[in-house]
Amino acid sequence: MTGIRTGTKRLTFGAALAVAGVIAAGTVSTAAAKEAWEAEWDKIVAAAKKEGVVVVSGPPGAFQRQAITTGWAKAYPDIRLEYTGARGTQIIAKVVRERTSGIYNWDVVLASTSPTVFSLVPINALAPLRDAIVRPDILDDKTWIGGFDSGFMDKEKKYFFNAMGTAGQALGYANRDCVSKDVFSSSADMMKPELRGKIVWYDPTRPGTGSRGTWVLSLAQGKDWLKKLYQTQGVIFSRDYRQMTDFLVSCRVSVAIGMPNDVLEQMQKQGIGTNVEELSGPAYFGKYDPGGAGGNESVGWYNNAPHPNAAKVFVNWYLSKDFQQAYASAVKDNSRRVDTKPQDPNPAHAMKQGETYHNWANEEATVQIKALQDDIRGWGVLKGLKGKKKKGR
Repeated sequence: MTGIRTGTKRLTFGAALAVAGVIAAGTVSTAAAKEAWEAEWDKIVAAAKKEGVVVVSGPPGAFQRQAITTGWAKAYPDIRLEYTGARGTQIIAKVVRERTSGIYNWDVVLASTSPTVFSLVPINALAPLRDAIVRPDILDDKTWIGGFDSGFMDKEKKYFFNAMGTAGQALGYANRDCVSKDVFSSSADMMKPELRGKIVWYDPTRPGTGSRGTWVLSLAQGKDWLKKLYQTQGVIFSRDYRQMTDFLVSCRVSVAIGMPNDVLEQMQKQGIGTNVEELSGPAYFGKYDPGGAGGNESVGWYNNAPHPNAAKVFVNWYLSKDFQQAYASAVKDNSRRVDTKPQDPNPAHAMKQGETYHNWANEEATVQIKALQDDIRGWGVLKGLKGKKKKGR
């Protein structure tokens, strides 16, 4: 009897046909699976075009807004994007009021964890994100540094997802024209007498990177250590990033904690503050490596969205390789998608597959940060800030 040799065994002709049939069935099954999601996607896009519009609230920053609006117009010119750029504290309060009255105006929200998760999840305003995702690559763990689930900002890992990610988050900055590394090269050194009255700190009871960095520092050094630092080292507290930057580059202070580098970068382009150094890594955070998903561009879509198909199209487009790369390039940041290239000019900010990061922006972290903020308010160190105009992001 004729047959086919496979390895050291000879299959009969009938067995060979059976094997071929299994292989063919597998091939057809794979093709059918691919066609199934693509067919579903085509139906959703067609329905979205009939809806004609998607209503989105998102970050107010000019670069963020432009990347989203121009990218969408190019990808889906037949679906109008109504984009409202506003801080989460403003837009989320509006959404809660509307939903309480039974009004459903919004399809998608792009914002930070707080207040979004704490305000919208309890009133069942957000729909499960996976229900909006059609493209299989988005749900594939291999697509994302840390896997897909690591992008969820809510503790249920269900509603609010961030596609961006940063490693090597900074505690603050030191001006090496004012303080040498012999005097200051670790967070513990902030207790040295040489730094008394030489540290400016962005109000840690305000939201932002300042409060998050302060929280991780308290994990590394202990809350009692932080309290003693505040009460005995003459720390200057500020709610003005420009003031903090001026203090730092003029050597009014040597160290600035919780300050973003927006103003600093502008000064450095003019040759001012060129010896200012970022404070990050184990020397400042100990075993805690702050990083991972986070930012003010986390995405969620609404229950009872007025344009549900357009909302699904937006979510899939927003998390796609093409948009993630374009967005990262526009805002000089990094996507967690492994098929995109980091755009942050600092190589240390690129996340690495297999590394463990201590997320300081998700719901669990935010709850602990708020508890620390309550403690700090009771330490009596912020009295001089009362009544001052709130500035910054």
